[in-house]
Amino acid sequence: MTTTEPAVRQPTRQVMMNWRTPVYSKDHPDADEHNKILRELILAAEKEDDAAANFGGIDAIKSSEDILLWDHPSIDWVKSLIMEAVNELTIAVLGDAAKEVTPKILAEGWAVVYRSGGSLRPHSHHDCNWSGVYYVDNPTPVGAEGDAGYLQLLDPRPSAVSRQASPGPVRFEPVPGRIVAFPGWLTHQVRSTATGSGLRICIAWNVAYDKAFTRVGTPAGGTL
Repeated sequence: MTTTEPAVRQPTRQVMMNWRTPVYSKDHPDADEHNKILRELILAAEKEDDAAANFGGIDAIKSSEDILLWDHPSIDWVKSLIMEAVNELTIAVLGDAAKEVTPKILAEGWAVVYRSGGSLRPHSHHDCNWSGVYYVDNPTPVGAEGDAGYLQLLDPRPSAVSRQASPGPVRFEPVPGRIVAFPGWLTHQVRSTATGSGLRICIAWNVAYDKAFTRVGTPAGGTL
């Protein structure tokens, strides 16, 4: 009878990257015609929007949350960009299991028109799964020095920030035709528009699956 030496457990070593945050961005260089139309629609609606307000921003007017309900091909085009972003994010998080996600997608959106010096304080959108922004117009030339109008996504790890172990905010230039999307819980802010510049216009939006998002049942909400 022979005996077998017990297996020696080999030490393991690994580096794990935990708490990753998915962020989506895509540029649409063919967006010029849509952007011209969207700019006209947004500025015309602002004049008649009684609910438009300087809420959470400085020299920035937020419209009513019904822009995704407007009946226009350019709005439908923006909705298709939002749907593409949501699909990409869902696949990034769930992998093959994303095919099993069956709830209806609900969404709301609003225009934001930033005047000279306009900015938006740090905030998050806790009542949704995904949030994002589509840039319609920016008076600052692409690639200009500084960070006027930049979107900043803040590190969601406050302890890392306080210990200076954070790489800092992730920044996105507000390039017309660019869409950026991220989890609704991620704190973000918008840097000031350059003083003396023209209007900077964007469409912000929230998306959720119907089982988790009830507020969009109001007339302000819509389905994609």
